[in-house]
Amino acid sequence: MKTNYILKLLLTILFSYNGQMILAQSVENFESESGGSATFTDAGQTFNIYSISGENYNVFSNGYNDNGGTDTCSGCGWNGTATDNKFIDKSGGANNNGSGFTITTSGAEEIGVTSLYLFCSTRSIAAHTGRLTITAKKAGITQYTFTKNSGFSNVVIFTPNNGFTFIDFATEGASDFTQIKIDELIITSTGNLDYMALDALSWAPGNTLSVNSFNLSSRVNIYPNPSADYIQISNITSIKKYAIYNILGKKVVSGEINQNQKINITKLNSGIYFIQLENGKATKFVKE
Repeated sequence: MKTNYILKLLLTILFSYNGQMILAQSVENFESESGGSATFTDAGQTFNIYSISGENYNVFSNGYNDNGGTDTCSGCGWNGTATDNKFIDKSGGANNNGSGFTITTSGAEEIGVTSLYLFCSTRSIAAHTGRLTITAKKAGITQYTFTKNSGFSNVVIFTPNNGFTFIDFATEGASDFTQIKIDELIITSTGNLDYMALDALSWAPGNTLSVNSFNLSSRVNIYPNPSADYIQISNITSIKKYAIYNILGKKVVSGEINQNQKINITKLNSGIYFIQLENGKATKFVKE
C-alpha cells in the first residue's frame, strides 16, 4: 500500500503541469570559455562552431586579439537577465550579403534547444532589413526550420536585452520545437543582416526529452493500468507491431500483438512507460 501511494504521488508531481515534464535545462552564457575558441563546453557537452566560407565566428572576449584585430567591448553580451562579456560573434571576415554559422554537438550527441538570444544587425551595427533563418538537423536530416523577418531588438539603442533578440523555440516556428532532438543548429541570414552574435543558449540533453516527445493518444486504452505483470490494449483488430519506451524516451521492449493478447511487463522496473503501435500515437501506462 505504501509503495502504491508513493508511486501515485510521483505521478501527480510529474504530470501536474498539463502533462509536461520539467527538463534538465542548461544555459550556456560563454563566460567561462576562451576568447577566439571555435568550441565550447556546457554541462559536460562539447559544441563546435563552424562558419560559412570567408567568415569567422568564435567566442568573443574583450581584449582578445582575433583575426587581425582586437576585440573591444565590455558588457556587450546578454546572459538572459543582464549584460555579460562573452558570446559567439563574427570577428572579421567578408560581408557576404548575409551571414551564417553552425553549432554542432561533439560526437553527434542529441540535444533539444529551448531558446537563445541573437544580436542581429548590419556590419556597422545598424538596423537591418534582412531575413533570419534557423534550421535544425539530426544526422544530416532537417528536423525543423523557421524564419524571422521582424520583431528584432533595437541594435542602435540596445533595447531590449542589450540589443539581443529573444528567440523562443516553443513559439517562434510553426509549432513547439523544444522537444525535437537535434545535433546541428544552422543560423543564416540574408540581405544586409551581416553581423550576428549569440548568447544565453538554453538547451537540454536528448535523454531528458521524454514525455513531451510523444504524441499521446486518447483513443487507445491499456488495461489493467497500473499493472505489475501484464497489459492488454483495446481496439486491436489485426496484428500490430508495438514498442515500449521508458520515461527517458529509450525503447525497452518491442514485438507484435494481436487481439486479446497480453504483453508481459514483469521484467520492467517500476515506473512510467509509453507504448506505441505502428503508425500510431503513444499511450502512457504505469508498471507497479
